[in-house]
Amino acid sequence: MSSEYAVIFLAWGDRYIKEVENCIKNSAPIHRHDTILITDPTTAINESDNLFSKVIRTEFKNDGLLRKTELIHHIPEGYKAYLFLDTDITVLENIDLGFEKAEKFSIAMVPSPFYSLNDFWDFSEIMKKERIPNKGQLQYNSGVIFFTLNHKVVEVFNRWYELGRKHKYHNDQPLLSMAMEQLGLNPYTLSPSFNYRGRGELISGKVFLWHSHLPYPKNINEFNSAWPPRRVIRGRLEEFADSASVKRILATRLKLFFKKVTSFTKR
Repeated sequence: MSSEYAVIFLAWGDRYIKEVENCIKNSAPIHRHDTILITDPTTAINESDNLFSKVIRTEFKNDGLLRKTELIHHIPEGYKAYLFLDTDITVLENIDLGFEKAEKFSIAMVPSPFYSLNDFWDFSEIMKKERIPNKGQLQYNSGVIFFTLNHKVVEVFNRWYELGRKHKYHNDQPLLSMAMEQLGLNPYTLSPSFNYRGRGELISGKVFLWHSHLPYPKNINEFNSAWPPRRVIRGRLEEFADSASVKRILATRLKLFFKKVTSFTKR
């Protein structure tokens, strides 16, 4: 162990291992931290690049995204805080804030753009089975998780795993939010810039973590003022005030305004 913080990836198969490798190579802010890979027994790893501080191999019990719920069984102890990352992420800026907030609040995460837990596809049915009323609870994105390994987090991650085994849901993400809801762990909510998906969300200031299979615009953090906000749609950066949809809205409002002015002057 050469760092007080560890960055953890969970991936298997050539495609996703390549994504992890690209993430590490292109994410300079995490180079000072230990990087840990959790993978299956057979996936080939190019260890000559020395990208990983540790490789943990395991026989997963689940398939697909639900394998993320097995994270608790493989986290090495001894670090002050951890960061779990999905494979399609690039870290663009210093992310110390995430570790600091995890140390203080146990978990730090960003809400999902699909932020309504009970409206996430058919997840309201799972909530009914767990007797959780639909009250507009917040869903967090599980692609970026800053956390410590205290007893609260261990309980939440164990419940996450149990819910995955119980319901066999097709996505791990709402199950983690449910586990936190059931156990009363209220994570620190980081800004969307710590898990920016590039799906039209507004950007205020810098983007710290880019989360998309599309490459990030190279000028994403070049701006003179944080307002008006920017956003990325289909890999292209634009000022929100210059976007086509906003221009249409403004044009429509101007037409209505001039129509009212014209009708008034004709009286």
